[in-house]
Amino acid sequence: MIMKTLILNVDFTPLTMVHVKRALILSMRHNMKVLAYYNNMLYKSEKEHYKVPAVILYHNYINIPRNKRPNRRAILTRDKHTCQYCGIKLIGHNITIDHVKPVSTFKYRQDSNTWENLVGCCKICNYKKDHRTPEEAGMKLLNKPKAPRGFLIQEQVPDEWKEFV
Repeated sequence: MIMKTLILNVDFTPLTMVHVKRALILSMRHNMKVLAYYNNMLYKSEKEHYKVPAVILYHNYINIPRNKRPNRRAILTRDKHTCQYCGIKLIGHNITIDHVKPVSTFKYRQDSNTWENLVGCCKICNYKKDHRTPEEAGMKLLNKPKAPRGFLIQEQVPDEWKEFV
């Protein structure tokens, strides 16, 4: 497992995750405040041993646009890599993204690519649904798709992050 460091905005909202090597550089060169270290973990160089930062506070406020457009990776993360029609785990070549309301019903194609209209779906369900709504295809969504609030995290959250996420 690749260890990551969580970077928080000045208001303590999560910004991003970086590799621990990058986090060490940020904490030393850019004077970013380390809020938590990983327990019993050291990063060893030729001359010294360093505690590995788990959570870092960024020194300037970063304004994050809230109307971020969805992408394949974010949709699958939101849906926990699970088909939203049959509930199977999505892996390998079985992964597709489905438009709940078909693209053909929109005036412009880009209008169909919203958080509320895209779901993770297996190939079998996507083929079965075809260019119809779930109701027309006799299918039911397991979860209503919606825009995520805050920060999407793919991996398991380390114990050192729990008070910050």
